[in-house]
Amino acid sequence: MKKVFILTILSIQVTFAQNTFKSEEVNYWNLTDSVHIFGSLTMPENGSKFLAVILITGSGIQVRDETILGHKPFKVIAEYLSNNGIAVLRVDDRGAGKATLGRNPKAITSENFAKDVKSGIDYLKTRSEINHKKIGLIGHSEGGMIAPMVAAQSKDVSFIVSLAGTGVSGEVILQKQLTMPIESIPNFSTTFKQKYALYIANVLSAYKQAETQTEAVFALDKITKNWKDSLSAEEAKYASNLANVYYTLKNMAIDWGRFFIKFDPMAAISKVKCPILVLNGSKDYQVFPEENLAGIEEGLKMAINKHYKIIKLEGLNHLFQHAETGLPQEYAKIKEDFAPEALQIIGDWLIKINK
Repeated sequence: MKKVFILTILSIQVTFAQNTFKSEEVNYWNLTDSVHIFGSLTMPENGSKFLAVILITGSGIQVRDETILGHKPFKVIAEYLSNNGIAVLRVDDRGAGKATLGRNPKAITSENFAKDVKSGIDYLKTRSEINHKKIGLIGHSEGGMIAPMVAAQSKDVSFIVSLAGTGVSGEVILQKQLTMPIESIPNFSTTFKQKYALYIANVLSAYKQAETQTEAVFALDKITKNWKDSLSAEEAKYASNLANVYYTLKNMAIDWGRFFIKFDPMAAISKVKCPILVLNGSKDYQVFPEENLAGIEEGLKMAINKHYKIIKLEGLNHLFQHAETGLPQEYAKIKEDFAPEALQIIGDWLIKINK
């Protein structure tokens, strides 16, 4: 039985070699959805038949570097791995950078992004520099959910690295994301906190049943009105401080959001047979490590996968930065793009399992 490793590293240095990789602008098509995809392929300067990985971004429309608040974690990962002998494909999400939206842009879900990833695998298989039997996926956040979706459908995926990937449904994740911040507010009464948690649960439940965005927003407005009508005058003052929650929920009414809420990652993880490295930061307050790591391990046991390693990295946040609080408000204040120890763990594991 595999164990969850809790890794605490006080100090570690990762040396970045200079000028040992080359970068090429590439493009290809997801013909199924008519998406023209553009990206960067980095490869070592010398050698051939390289081990290759495709990077998969988290939620939201992201450019190839997964640029977040000035940080470029995917650029750092790509250059580190290519400096260590591995080819890396990172691309603009459909609708970001140079990539087109394709057909039915309002109906895009994680399943469509999975098709884009599969197209990336097909592209790498056209390249003579790549070892076509050693192509894997590194997914961050939603990307860590998408990678098993692709692997469950394609034997071309030879390994996965999940970075803060989900092991429970979006419903469970959002319930905790939206309720946890108010638990520590002392002037919010226990009764109000209970009413608020029930409000969030009712909205997410309604979204699971809604077949259209219009239907979901109608349910949101009705549930919100009923919630506010149930509040006392004092509780209404508390609620006024949470106005942004309504707009967060409204943004989740789109097809992508409703799919994320309903989707159980176990359906894909339980079919993953290839080696998988699962990393999560102990201070991740978006994809909480306890329930998500446990969910992923449960799914891998269901798959009878004997080639997995799960590590909780002490002190790292959702972006794999060293953090004080781990809260999203802190991301922009941190100078680090991606923790060196996480880079080294990924690189060492990839080399080890592909010997």
